[in-house]
Amino acid sequence: MGNLKTGERVRHLLEAIFTALLFGTQTILNAGIFISIMSIPLLPYLFYYLSGQVPLEALEFNIHVMLFAKAFWVGRAIALIGVAVLSLAATQLLWNRHKGVVLIKTGMYSVVRHPQFFGIITITIGLTVMVLTNSNSNSFQILGLWLIQILGYIAIARYEEWCLSKKIGEEYRQYKRKVPFLFPVKCPSRIPETLFTIFIAVLLSVVLTFFPYGLILIL
Repeated sequence: MGNLKTGERVRHLLEAIFTALLFGTQTILNAGIFISIMSIPLLPYLFYYLSGQVPLEALEFNIHVMLFAKAFWVGRAIALIGVAVLSLAATQLLWNRHKGVVLIKTGMYSVVRHPQFFGIITITIGLTVMVLTNSNSNSFQILGLWLIQILGYIAIARYEEWCLSKKIGEEYRQYKRKVPFLFPVKCPSRIPETLFTIFIAVLLSVVLTFFPYGLILIL
Protein backbone atom coordinates (compact mmCIF):
# COMPACT_ATOMS: atom_id res chain seq x y z
CA MET A 1 0.00 0.00 0.00
CA GLY A 2 2.87 2.35 0.87
CA ASN A 3 4.54 1.73 -2.50
CA LEU A 4 1.21 2.39 -4.26
CA LYS A 5 0.80 5.76 -2.54
CA THR A 6 4.40 6.68 -3.29
CA GLY A 7 3.94 5.79 -6.96
CA GLU A 8 0.79 7.91 -7.14
CA ARG A 9 2.59 10.87 -5.58
CA VAL A 10 5.43 10.52 -8.07
CA ARG A 11 2.91 10.40 -10.93
CA HIS A 12 1.18 13.56 -9.72
CA LEU A 13 4.55 15.29 -9.35
CA LEU A 14 5.59 14.36 -12.90
CA GLU A 15 2.24 15.55 -14.26
CA ALA A 16 2.70 18.87 -12.46
CA ILE A 17 6.23 19.26 -13.83
CA PHE A 18 5.16 18.51 -17.42
CA THR A 19 2.21 20.90 -17.09
CA ALA A 20 4.48 23.68 -15.78
CA LEU A 21 6.95 23.12 -18.61
CA LEU A 22 4.18 23.28 -21.21
CA PHE A 23 2.84 26.50 -19.75
CA GLY A 24 6.26 27.99 -19.14
CA THR A 25 7.75 27.41 -22.58
CA GLN A 26 4.71 28.22 -24.66
CA THR A 27 6.27 31.15 -26.52
CA ILE A 28 9.92 30.21 -26.42
CA LEU A 29 10.28 30.27 -30.22
CA ASN A 30 8.71 33.68 -30.76
CA ALA A 31 9.65 35.53 -27.56
CA GLY A 32 11.43 38.73 -28.35
CA ILE A 33 12.60 41.27 -25.81
CA PHE A 34 9.42 43.35 -25.90
CA ILE A 35 8.15 40.00 -25.94
CA SER A 36 5.06 38.63 -26.88
CA ILE A 37 3.36 39.68 -23.69
CA MET A 38 2.54 35.99 -23.31
CA SER A 39 6.00 35.12 -22.16
CA ILE A 40 6.46 37.84 -19.54
CA PRO A 41 5.77 35.73 -16.46
CA LEU A 42 7.07 32.55 -18.03
CA LEU A 43 10.36 30.76 -18.54
CA PRO A 44 11.84 32.53 -21.61
CA TYR A 45 11.67 35.94 -19.98
CA LEU A 46 13.01 34.53 -16.70
CA PHE A 47 15.95 33.09 -18.64
CA TYR A 48 16.68 36.46 -20.27
CA TYR A 49 16.48 38.23 -16.91
CA LEU A 50 18.66 35.76 -14.97
CA SER A 51 21.26 35.74 -17.74
CA GLY A 52 21.51 39.53 -17.54
CA GLN A 53 20.17 40.14 -21.06
CA VAL A 54 17.13 42.01 -19.76
CA PRO A 55 17.46 44.63 -16.98
CA LEU A 56 15.07 44.80 -14.04
CA GLU A 57 13.58 48.03 -15.42
CA ALA A 58 12.47 46.18 -18.55
CA LEU A 59 10.83 43.50 -16.42
CA GLU A 60 8.94 46.13 -14.42
CA PHE A 61 7.90 47.92 -17.61
CA ASN A 62 6.57 44.75 -19.25
CA ILE A 63 4.66 43.71 -16.13
CA HIS A 64 3.08 47.17 -16.03
CA VAL A 65 2.15 46.88 -19.71
CA MET A 66 0.65 43.44 -19.22
CA LEU A 67 -1.44 44.49 -16.21
CA PHE A 68 -2.53 48.00 -17.16
CA ALA A 69 -2.12 48.78 -20.87
CA LYS A 70 -5.49 49.60 -22.39
CA ALA A 71 -4.67 47.79 -25.64
CA PHE A 72 -4.59 44.42 -23.88
CA TRP A 73 -7.89 44.64 -22.00
CA VAL A 74 -9.64 41.88 -23.99
CA GLY A 75 -6.82 39.38 -23.62
CA ARG A 76 -6.37 40.38 -19.98
CA ALA A 77 -10.07 39.73 -19.26
CA ILE A 78 -9.90 36.27 -20.86
CA ALA A 79 -6.73 35.43 -18.94
CA LEU A 80 -8.30 36.52 -15.65
CA ILE A 81 -11.29 34.26 -16.30
CA GLY A 82 -8.81 31.43 -16.77
CA VAL A 83 -7.07 32.33 -13.50
CA ALA A 84 -10.43 32.24 -11.71
CA VAL A 85 -11.30 28.82 -13.19
CA LEU A 86 -7.87 27.43 -12.32
CA SER A 87 -8.04 28.80 -8.77
CA LEU A 88 -11.52 27.41 -8.13
CA ALA A 89 -10.58 24.01 -9.53
CA ALA A 90 -7.35 23.83 -7.53
CA THR A 91 -9.14 24.87 -4.33
CA GLN A 92 -11.84 22.27 -4.90
CA LEU A 93 -9.25 19.58 -5.62
CA LEU A 94 -7.27 20.30 -2.45
CA TRP A 95 -10.40 20.48 -0.29
CA ASN A 96 -11.78 17.17 -1.58
CA ARG A 97 -8.43 15.45 -1.19
CA HIS A 98 -8.32 16.71 2.38
CA LYS A 99 -11.73 15.08 2.92
CA GLY A 100 -10.57 11.86 1.28
CA VAL A 101 -12.77 12.09 -1.83
CA VAL A 102 -11.28 9.95 -4.60
CA LEU A 103 -13.49 11.00 -7.52
CA ILE A 104 -14.67 14.62 -7.60
CA LYS A 105 -17.87 15.06 -9.59
CA THR A 106 -19.25 18.39 -8.35
CA GLY A 107 -18.47 22.06 -8.92
CA MET A 108 -15.96 22.69 -11.68
CA TYR A 109 -15.57 18.94 -12.12
CA SER A 110 -19.19 18.70 -13.25
CA VAL A 111 -18.40 21.09 -16.13
CA VAL A 112 -15.21 19.46 -17.46
CA ARG A 113 -13.19 16.49 -16.23
CA HIS A 114 -9.96 18.51 -16.17
CA PRO A 115 -10.90 22.02 -15.01
CA GLN A 116 -7.30 22.92 -14.09
CA PHE A 117 -6.17 22.33 -17.66
CA PHE A 118 -9.23 24.19 -18.96
CA GLY A 119 -8.28 27.14 -16.75
CA ILE A 120 -4.67 27.09 -17.99
CA ILE A 121 -5.82 26.84 -21.62
CA THR A 122 -8.15 29.82 -21.08
CA ILE A 123 -5.23 31.79 -19.63
CA THR A 124 -3.08 30.98 -22.67
CA ILE A 125 -5.90 32.05 -24.99
CA GLY A 126 -6.03 35.41 -23.20
CA LEU A 127 -2.26 35.79 -23.36
CA THR A 128 -2.30 34.86 -27.05
CA VAL A 129 -4.90 37.54 -27.73
CA MET A 130 -2.65 40.03 -25.92
CA VAL A 131 0.26 39.04 -28.15
CA LEU A 132 -1.68 39.25 -31.39
CA THR A 133 -3.31 42.56 -30.44
CA ASN A 134 -0.01 44.41 -30.52
CA SER A 135 2.42 42.27 -32.48
CA ASN A 136 3.77 41.95 -35.98
CA SER A 137 4.75 38.34 -35.26
CA ASN A 138 3.61 35.51 -37.48
CA SER A 139 0.21 34.54 -36.08
CA PHE A 140 0.43 31.10 -37.68
CA GLN A 141 3.64 30.41 -35.77
CA ILE A 142 2.20 31.63 -32.47
CA LEU A 143 -1.01 29.65 -32.84
CA GLY A 144 0.86 26.61 -34.11
CA LEU A 145 2.86 26.61 -30.88
CA TRP A 146 -0.37 27.03 -28.93
CA LEU A 147 -1.86 23.98 -30.67
CA ILE A 148 1.23 21.92 -29.81
CA GLN A 149 0.76 22.96 -26.22
CA ILE A 150 -2.88 21.80 -26.28
CA LEU A 151 -1.76 18.42 -27.63
CA GLY A 152 0.55 18.18 -24.63
CA TYR A 153 -2.32 18.85 -22.21
CA ILE A 154 -4.45 16.26 -24.00
CA ALA A 155 -1.69 13.67 -23.63
CA ILE A 156 -1.25 14.39 -19.90
CA ALA A 157 -5.01 14.34 -19.29
CA ARG A 158 -5.40 11.05 -21.17
CA TYR A 159 -2.63 9.45 -19.16
CA GLU A 160 -4.25 10.64 -15.92
CA GLU A 161 -7.59 9.21 -17.03
CA TRP A 162 -5.98 5.89 -17.87
CA CYS A 163 -4.61 5.72 -14.32
CA LEU A 164 -7.97 6.75 -12.81
CA SER A 165 -9.84 4.17 -14.85
CA LYS A 166 -7.55 1.47 -13.51
CA LYS A 167 -7.91 2.76 -9.96
CA ILE A 168 -11.65 3.58 -9.78
CA GLY A 169 -13.13 1.44 -12.56
CA GLU A 170 -16.75 1.64 -13.66
CA GLU A 171 -17.62 4.68 -11.57
CA TYR A 172 -15.03 6.72 -13.44
CA ARG A 173 -16.16 5.39 -16.81
CA GLN A 174 -19.71 6.50 -16.02
CA TYR A 175 -18.39 9.92 -15.02
CA LYS A 176 -16.51 10.14 -18.34
CA ARG A 177 -19.71 9.48 -20.26
CA LYS A 178 -21.53 12.34 -18.52
CA VAL A 179 -18.92 15.11 -18.31
CA PRO A 180 -16.93 16.66 -21.22
CA PHE A 181 -13.19 16.09 -21.43
CA LEU A 182 -11.09 19.27 -21.72
CA PHE A 183 -13.52 21.85 -23.13
CA PRO A 184 -17.08 22.34 -21.77
CA VAL A 185 -18.62 21.01 -25.00
CA LYS A 186 -20.24 17.58 -25.15
CA CYS A 187 -18.63 15.29 -27.69
CA PRO A 188 -20.96 13.63 -30.24
CA SER A 189 -21.16 9.90 -29.56
CA ARG A 190 -19.82 8.91 -32.99
CA ILE A 191 -16.66 11.05 -32.83
CA PRO A 192 -13.61 10.00 -30.78
CA GLU A 193 -13.29 12.39 -27.85
CA THR A 194 -9.61 13.16 -28.42
CA LEU A 195 -10.25 13.98 -32.08
CA PHE A 196 -13.19 16.20 -31.11
CA THR A 197 -11.01 18.05 -28.57
CA ILE A 198 -8.34 18.66 -31.21
CA PHE A 199 -11.05 19.90 -33.59
CA ILE A 200 -12.20 22.47 -30.99
CA ALA A 201 -8.60 23.62 -30.46
CA VAL A 202 -8.08 24.00 -34.22
CA LEU A 203 -11.36 25.90 -34.51
CA LEU A 204 -10.27 28.26 -31.73
CA SER A 205 -6.92 28.82 -33.45
CA VAL A 206 -8.69 29.69 -36.72
CA VAL A 207 -10.89 32.22 -34.89
CA LEU A 208 -7.82 33.72 -33.20
CA THR A 209 -5.97 33.88 -36.53
CA PHE A 210 -8.62 35.88 -38.36
CA PHE A 211 -9.99 37.93 -35.48
CA PRO A 212 -9.88 41.69 -36.29
CA TYR A 213 -7.52 42.77 -33.50
CA GLY A 214 -7.51 46.31 -34.81
CA LEU A 215 -11.00 46.73 -33.39
CA ILE A 216 -9.64 46.15 -29.88
CA LEU A 217 -7.19 49.01 -30.28
CA ILE A 218 -10.00 51.30 -31.41
CA LEU A 219 -12.30 50.51 -28.45
